[in-house]
Amino acid sequence: MTSASPKPKNAGGPFAWIIPLLLLSVVLAGLGLFYKYEQQTNQHVLVLQNKAKTEALEGHYGTAVALLDSAAAKRPNYQALLQDRVVTAEAANWQVQLKEAAEELKTQQIQTSETAIDAIAKELENRQEPLFNALRSELAATQVKLAVMKIKSELDKLNTVDALAEKLNSIAKLDGAEAEAVMKQITSKLAGLSYTAAEKLLKEKDFTGALKAVDKGLSYAPENEQLSTYRKRIQSEKLAFEQAEQERIELAAQQAAEENLNNRTAALEVTGISAVLDDYGDLEIHGTVSNKATRTIYSVDVTLEIYDGAGAYLGETYASVYPYRLMPGESGDFTTTYYGVYQQAQASVVNATWYLE
Repeated sequence: MTSASPKPKNAGGPFAWIIPLLLLSVVLAGLGLFYKYEQQTNQHVLVLQNKAKTEALEGHYGTAVALLDSAAAKRPNYQALLQDRVVTAEAANWQVQLKEAAEELKTQQIQTSETAIDAIAKELENRQEPLFNALRSELAATQVKLAVMKIKSELDKLNTVDALAEKLNSIAKLDGAEAEAVMKQITSKLAGLSYTAAEKLLKEKDFTGALKAVDKGLSYAPENEQLSTYRKRIQSEKLAFEQAEQERIELAAQQAAEENLNNRTAALEVTGISAVLDDYGDLEIHGTVSNKATRTIYSVDVTLEIYDGAGAYLGETYASVYPYRLMPGESGDFTTTYYGVYQQAQASVVNATWYLE
C-alpha cells in the first residue's frame, strides 16, 4: 500500500489568494498612471501644435517653428508634427529672404532684390497650404514696392513737369495697386517740381510766372495741399509787394530801414535741422528758425545745400518757413524734399531771405 504525499504547509490557507491580487492591482495602477501620463503628453503636444498653427497663419513663422520643435521633443516620431515643421520652416526661410529683398530695395539694389522676389513667387505658385497666405500678402506688398522702385529709377531721370506729365498719362492707362502707387509717386514729384519752379519765380518777384507754375502742378495734383497753400501765399505776397512798392515810394525812410543789410542779416536764426532718408531714396528735410529781430518778419525763405556722408556737395534746394509771419521771438518750421539721394545725407542752411514789417 502506498502512502499519500504530504500537503504543503498553508496550501489552500485563507490568505493564499491575496498576493496575486495585490500584484495585479500594482500592475493595473502602473498601467493607469502610464496611460494618464501619455494622455497628458498627447494633450500638451496638441496644444503646442495648435498654437504653432495659429502663429503660422498669422505669419509668425519663426515662433511657429519653435513651438513645433517643443512638441516634437515630446513626440519625436509623430509624423504630422515633423511634416508641419518642414512646411513651416520653408515659410520662415522664404520670409527671411523676402525681408532681405525688401531691405535691398532701400539701397536701390533693384536687380538683386527682383531676382530674390521672383524666386520666392515661383516657389509659392504651387503651394496651396493656408499657412502660406500671410507670406503671399507680404510678397504682394513687396512686389508693389519693387514695381514702384523700378519705375521710380526711370523717373529720377525726368526732372521737368512736362516729362513727368507724359509719364503720368501713360501710367494712368494701367490698373491695379502697382499703377496707383506709381502714379502717386509721379504726382508727388510733379507737385514738388512745380513748387520748386514757383518758389524760384517768386524769389524773382515774378508773381505771374509763379502762379502759372503752381496752377500747372495743381492741374495734375489738384488735392496737393502744399501747392494750394503756396498759391495763396503767392497771391498774398503779390498784394504785399504791390503795397510795399507804394509804401516805399511814399515812405522813403521806411524803405531805407527795410533794406538795411545789418538788420536783415541778423533777424533769423536756424535752431534745428534734420535730414531723413525715406523708403524711396528721397531726403526729407525739416528745420526750425527763430525771429531774433525786434520787428515782425514775413515771407521767410531758406536755401539749403546737401552733402553726402563724406562731405561731397550733392546739390541745393529751397524751402519756405511757416507760418508766413513771425513776431519777435517766435519760431517757424520749414519742410522740403530733395529727390533721388539714395544715401543718408546732411543739409545745411546757407542763405535766408525775409521782409520786415
